Amino acid sequence: MSVVNFVGARERCSSSRLLERFKGTLKKGELQGLFSQGELVAVKFEAGERDNLRYVRPLLVKAVVDVVYSLGGQPLLVDTLSMGSKASEVGRRWLEAVTLHGFDVTSLGKSPMLADGYTGEEEMLVQVDGEELGGVEIARAVAESQALVVISHVTAHPFAGLSGALVSCGVGCASFRGKERIHAPLRPLFVEDRCDGCGQCEKHCPHDAVRLKDDRPSLDDKRCKGCAYYCTAACPVGAVVIDGRMARRFQRRVVDSALAVTGALQGKVYYVNILMDVCPYPDCYPFSDVPFVSDRGILMSHDPVALDSATLNVLDESSGIWDSIAEESESLGSSDDKLLRITGVDPTSMIAYAKKLGMGSDSFEIRKA
Repeated sequence: MSVVNFVGARERCSSSRLLERFKGTLKKGELQGLFSQGELVAVKFEAGERDNLRYVRPLLVKAVVDVVYSLGGQPLLVDTLSMGSKASEVGRRWLEAVTLHGFDVTSLGKSPMLADGYTGEEEMLVQVDGEELGGVEIARAVAESQALVVISHVTAHPFAGLSGALVSCGVGCASFRGKERIHAPLRPLFVEDRCDGCGQCEKHCPHDAVRLKDDRPSLDDKRCKGCAYYCTAACPVGAVVIDGRMARRFQRRVVDSALAVTGALQGKVYYVNILMDVCPYPDCYPFSDVPFVSDRGILMSHDPVALDSATLNVLDESSGIWDSIAEESESLGSSDDKLLRITGVDPTSMIAYAKKLGMGSDSFEIRKA
């Protein structure tokens, strides 16, 4: 049975401040034995898209950096490029996002860097024995570190069901080319009887893969990179969709990639899931929408399967917020399938596949700080 440490979001007095309880739990938990004195520790966070209003708070990232320093490690604060821009723009957009969102040396005590380089080409091909992938390109700075801490801003995910430890590790630690490999099965389908010909899918595709002809969209398969977040998110009438078969393949590729990352780090990975501003869409989206549950706190573990399973349990037991997607999806009360109702994708299938590959156990004990 794996241990999942939990720091609740409530702050009832000065002595119960979340930041201090978070740091204390990190110091006393499995992070202490993750690395040796002087070893390089990659701290992976996501800056988020430039116009996304909800992302992990810089103070929480700084708390991890501070604890790594206090335990004798040498933190390397890293992010990777998203698929939301043309290749010529991705580095510039990331620099804008980290500045606008407050991820700088002043707030973090350490300058963040792109683990896969400014153009996303700094990578290492890591072999993996998965059902979908035989290898995946991992960001070089991550693969060459001695240990890794993965910080996840927990959200729903339109193709994985849950964006937590597995997605942040598998997708977030891959290079630009690695992300293309993971997302390759995702090809948008256009529902003709819903489409009103507005052209938003064509306008927001970062790779010019969607073209409108006679007010009807079509896909240039050679140009499509599988970054279906942008065309599906752009459609105001829900006419751009991904089918379930594609989503299941994506889930397996996410896990295959996460397995490659843990292999490259020889299992020296620790995961932090932040359940604050839990929104319907991950941070790579160009918008965020309102949270659908109240802030729950922070869960952390060395076991990503147990951690994501515990995260689902906490979200399922939480009441949904009115006038959010929880109300629209009829999941305001406690429910065993809150994220399935919200996204249409079952996150437990991804977690079960990770368990099958030996990444962890879905049996866990939650210990509250």
